[in-house]
Amino acid sequence: MIGSTRARNWLRSGRPLCLRWRSIIRPCSVGWWCWSGVLIWPLYVRSGAPLFAIAGQTITVDGLLFGLAMGLRVALMVTAAGVWMMTTSPQKLTVGLLHLGLPYKAGVAMTAAIRFVPLLNAERATIAEAQQARALDLRKGSPLSRAVKSVAIIGPLFIRAIDVAQGLAVAMDARGFGVRDGRTSIVELRLTGVDRMVMLALLAASLLGIALRLLGIGLISRDYL
Repeated sequence: MIGSTRARNWLRSGRPLCLRWRSIIRPCSVGWWCWSGVLIWPLYVRSGAPLFAIAGQTITVDGLLFGLAMGLRVALMVTAAGVWMMTTSPQKLTVGLLHLGLPYKAGVAMTAAIRFVPLLNAERATIAEAQQARALDLRKGSPLSRAVKSVAIIGPLFIRAIDVAQGLAVAMDARGFGVRDGRTSIVELRLTGVDRMVMLALLAASLLGIALRLLGIGLISRDYL
């Protein structure tokens, strides 16, 4: 219940999702993603000089390098998404999307989905504690048995998610959401010189990456991206 109360207070406050750095760095560490890429992708990338064979599968140099590159890509995307959620409030996110030309209904839907992540996570913790009080131990047993036991959490969580979504829909209808085409906001965003410099730098980096890709510079295997 404490987690649910904190999540609801955060929803009302409109502040950025304040997570600890460890909550992002640990599950999304660069080493973890790199090891995942190195273990998975070499089984599919067959080009390059062979190194050794495992269970009839030949592991090549290009496969290892490609797996390392894919792991770094995923780590960068997930870490950037976590930092973005930590530093951007939902209101500013919606207003920014509206300024970019996105329909306000789509912007509100995206913001609502992000804002309900901590709420559903808190509900999951509450349901897990309630099931543990009923002698359900999810930490013991084989992976298959633990997956079967998790149904006792997934089912109530799914029902709770539907209940929250219905409550949100009723509240939005009661406030006349979607009646008018335009929408006003108390939050105003204006581009500054620093914002324009960052946007130009990101655009230049994107164009440089596309140019290097077309020229074949840094390309590990031509059969894969």
